[in-house]
Order: sequence, then structure tokens, then C-alpha cells
Amino acid sequence: MPKPATILVVDDSPVNLQVLVRTLDGSGHRILAATSGASALQIASRVKPDLILLDVMMPGMDGFEVCRRIKSEKANSDVAIIFLSALGEVGDKVAGLELGAVDYITKPIQAEEVLARVSAQLTRLQLERDVRLSRDSLDRELGAAAAMQRLILPRSFPSIGNLAFAAYYQTSRYVGGDYFDVVSLPDNRCGILVADVSGHGAPSAIVMAMIRAAFHAYHLPAIHPAAVLKYLNEQFEFLWGTSMLATVSYSVIDTSGRMTISCAGHPPPLLVRNGNVSEISIDSAIPLLLMDIAEIPTTEHQLLAGDHILFYTDGVTERENASGEMFEVQGVQRCLARSHHQKSEELMKSLVHDIDQFAAGTEPHDDQTLLLVTM
Repeated sequence: MPKPATILVVDDSPVNLQVLVRTLDGSGHRILAATSGASALQIASRVKPDLILLDVMMPGMDGFEVCRRIKSEKANSDVAIIFLSALGEVGDKVAGLELGAVDYITKPIQAEEVLARVSAQLTRLQLERDVRLSRDSLDRELGAAAAMQRLILPRSFPSIGNLAFAAYYQTSRYVGGDYFDVVSLPDNRCGILVADVSGHGAPSAIVMAMIRAAFHAYHLPAIHPAAVLKYLNEQFEFLWGTSMLATVSYSVIDTSGRMTISCAGHPPPLLVRNGNVSEISIDSAIPLLLMDIAEIPTTEHQLLAGDHILFYTDGVTERENASGEMFEVQGVQRCLARSHHQKSEELMKSLVHDIDQFAAGTEPHDDQTLLLVTM
């Protein structure tokens, strides 16, 4: 049973108007009446009815014009309009529906039909409003969750020699499973963690927050990448055997350019050196959270002054445009090669701009994280 609503009945015939009002009387709804299109517009602007029973054939301003004007107002966009007409032509019905009407009743009016159609439309309207309220409430909750999640990401980067950092983080929904962190380590070193939890939404976001907590609870200086990843994996033994997984890379870089990196299923970082872009060669273990990992390899590289190292998640390379084409690693490489002379912040802006231009407004299907380190 629909909740009490406001119904406006519009008909230039006093007899028809009386019949309609009498038919709806006792339905529990508030019934208003108008004998012309002009008076109907005045009432609708003041009262904002939920439903309008609108006669098509009226002198001066017909029902089609009344409908068009009412629907042109944003505040009346969800008003349900049912046309009333002695005309049974298909063309008239189509014209009314194209203007935004939801139903059509042919005269002479049958009381049972009017009540049934009014009840059906008010029920539909109520359901749509309930769904909209639920959606708005969920949007607010997810928005708050997204704001909370961003608080656990680095607000600033540590000052370590001449190292410069720039980052970009964008979830595909309100909350996501990507995580990055940069921590200061002894002897002018920094630790760089980038993680991508499988899936999207709340479950991934929860595991992402737990990874962050576990990482910051590591009891020793996080100077050995393989030990850090093995420790993280062990903290999630309760997830082993489930469908959840996380690709993770952890690197330690010092001001001399020495870089050690361990990777668990994560895309290798890109090295930008003198305009040339290449993937850093690494040995990788399987993703974390799946099972016990007996051994995680560590790879060492020597970086040079002016080098850029880009860590990223696959949401960047798998970003699609309207045609379903992906940005791919090659898209990232092209931008880095073209903009390699820029400083870290400007280079990051150029990369994000290229990704956005490629997507051209297409919503992302996965979270996107970019973390740039410049020697």
C-alpha cells in the first residue's frame, strides 16, 4: 500500500473533475483539483504533487503542453503524470509517453481502473524514492569510508638526501584495495611498499588497511625486503586458501642509489634513465595471502643520479577507454620517455594527464596507484 501522497487532478470539465475527485476520495491521499492548464501549473509550482491525472484536450493550454512545462522543472522531474483522454489513438499515447507521462487512461473513466493505475504508479514512485534514499545513504557512508582510508596513506614523504617522491592514488569506487607507503630507515635509506589487494570495494579496503597496520607493526627496521614480505604473508595466515590475494613489492633505496627489491606477483617498477624507459629486472614470488611462501627472492640494482623509478598497480596499465582498449605498459613508457626531463611532481602530473586523456571520461574498473621516486 503506497504512503499518503498528493494527487493533482486536472480537467476542464467540472463533471469529469467531480467524478475523479469522488473516485479518489477516501483513498488516503491529498486530492487537489484544477480546471485549466494554467491553474495546474500554478498549483504544481507551489505544492509539488506526487502524481497528476492530466486531461489532454483542454482549451488554451492542452495537457501535452502542461506536461512539457512541468517536466522541464528539475524539482518536478519525478512527478508521475497519467494522461486522461477520450482519444484512443496510438499516436496520442506515444506523444504523451515521450513527454514523460507514465501511463494513459482512456475516457470514459472507470473508477476501478483509475484506482488501480494510481496505486501502481504511487507504489512505483515510492519504491524509486526508497531506493534513492538508500543509495544516497550508502554514498555518504562510502564517502566517509574513502576519506578515512585516505588518512592511512602517507600525507607527506620523508626527507632522505636528494630523493624526491610523487604519488597518485585513485580508487575505482569509493574505497579500494591499493596501498602505498614510504618509510624512513636507518643510514639514509627509505622503504617503499606498493600493494594491490584483489577485488574492489569494502573487502579489499579492509585487507588493505590490515596490510598497512601489519607493515607498521614490523618489529625490526624494515631493511630486508624479502623478510618484510614473508612477515606480511604470515600475518594473513587466516586468509590462506581463500580467494583473497595481494600483489606486493617492497624496495629499500639509499642515497647512493643502491636498491634492493622483493616482489610477490606485483608488476616490476619502471626505470627512466636519460629518456630510456625499461622494466627493472626482478625475480618474483607468488602473490601474498595465498599460502606459505618458503622463499622470496631479492634483487639488487644500482641507480644513478637523475633516474626515475615508477612503482604502479595494474589498474593503471589496464585502464580502458570507451572502445575497451587498455592504456598498457607501453602507454606509461611513452609518457615517461617524453616527459623524463621533468621533475617528479611535474612528471607525475604529465602521466596522470595522459591516462585521463586516454580514458576520456570512461570510469576506471580498478584502483590506480602511481609512486615515483627520483634520485
